[in-house]
Amino acid sequence: MKRMSCILPALGFLCFACSSAAQKGMKGLINAEKQFAWFTATHSIKEGFLAYMDSAGVIFRQGNAVNALDSYRRQPNSAGILSWEPAFAVISASGDMGATTGPFEFRLKTAQDTPVGRGTFCSVWRINRQGEWKNLADLGSSSNHSVTPVQQVKEIVLQKPRNAETSIDDLLLLDKKFNAAIQGKNIGAWMPFISTDSWLNTDGQLPATGMLQIAERLQKIPAGMVLTPQKGEISAARDFAFIYGNVTNGTRLNNYLRVWIYRNMQWQVILQTLKWE
Repeated sequence: MKRMSCILPALGFLCFACSSAAQKGMKGLINAEKQFAWFTATHSIKEGFLAYMDSAGVIFRQGNAVNALDSYRRQPNSAGILSWEPAFAVISASGDMGATTGPFEFRLKTAQDTPVGRGTFCSVWRINRQGEWKNLADLGSSSNHSVTPVQQVKEIVLQKPRNAETSIDDLLLLDKKFNAAIQGKNIGAWMPFISTDSWLNTDGQLPATGMLQIAERLQKIPAGMVLTPQKGEISAARDFAFIYGNVTNGTRLNNYLRVWIYRNMQWQVILQTLKWE
């Protein structure tokens, strides 16, 4: 389920939107996510995604990455209310790309309804030529666990790397190596790519954070599951990249969305959503 409640005067929103649109850096990234959530909740899910997805942005349907704008233009407006807030954010040293994740809830008609869906969203953002933050990729994991409101967003602002020679093709190869280690449940091979502040979203459970929780979660993936990278993009500073791909679990086809960062002279997986059910 995708993330899909608040009411403010329209004029107030316009002022907030104008000031936030020009914001760069971590504050701008977090405000863009909050704007996206506010606009979606006070308009509709369709209008929200049409307003904040990039023209090349993708969402995931039945194991396939599809253009978000094309998909939402074809579907009718929904009465459902989708609400969410960021709990974790990371941004490139160049300030052009970043990612956010946090809890979402879905209600059928009003903000007072009991949630009928919960989970964790994962979004990748990029600043376009007009200086606006736009969502490049959006994938959520579902869960029945209730969550407490976010008290403070955990932030990672990357520092400009000394050697910035990595290409997206290099990262796709590294991603394939990481996938092979996960598929083989070879903890020694994939553990070097995980950090104490890494974040993993999977269906049915709250996010796993840190090396121990993620190790336990990844050791439980189904035998025979295959992960195949498809596409990705890298930041101008060559320190941040996202890659998405397919997850094949028997006859089931799903997806993953992964964020790589370069720090301390190595590439690490800082955030990923992995779906196989």
